[in-house]
Amino acid sequence: MIQKINLLIARTAYGSFILGVIGGVIMTALIFISTLMRYLGGRPLRFSDELAGLLFLSLTFLCLPHVLDKGRHIRIEILMNLAPAPMARIMDLVGTMTLIAFCLIFAYEAWDFMGFSYSIDSRTDISSILLWPWMAIMPFSMLLCLLVQLRHGIRPPLAKKSPTEDAI
Repeated sequence: MIQKINLLIARTAYGSFILGVIGGVIMTALIFISTLMRYLGGRPLRFSDELAGLLFLSLTFLCLPHVLDKGRHIRIEILMNLAPAPMARIMDLVGTMTLIAFCLIFAYEAWDFMGFSYSIDSRTDISSILLWPWMAIMPFSMLLCLLVQLRHGIRPPLAKKSPTEDAI
């Protein structure tokens, strides 16, 4: 049962990663087309800036859980390498607890923000894109990050480095 839950969390994180990457590709294409239209046609796409911002939000938040799951997030390893082993374990624990607290607080606040946006039917200024579905990505991402971290326990996920990869 636990293995199925772990697999579900990993696959959900990977699926959100794929959606984030697709959003990044669409964002890049949109900016490229808008730039071409600005310089060749004299007018960019009206909605390109708003949609590019929303796609960037998607790229950022949808990729976070998978990156955390694979241990490819930013770490300050120089301090960990300099500290004695017991101190390094304490630093790991503090980092993990900080991540858990951040994810919980951020998810709670983002959920309230999304709920308010839903209640007032908030939309973008120029193209009237409905905002609450995009805002729903933030609490989803933080809760998935929390599940990923809980799946790994109190130790942060570590990246598996290939022999040719440089340690940073």
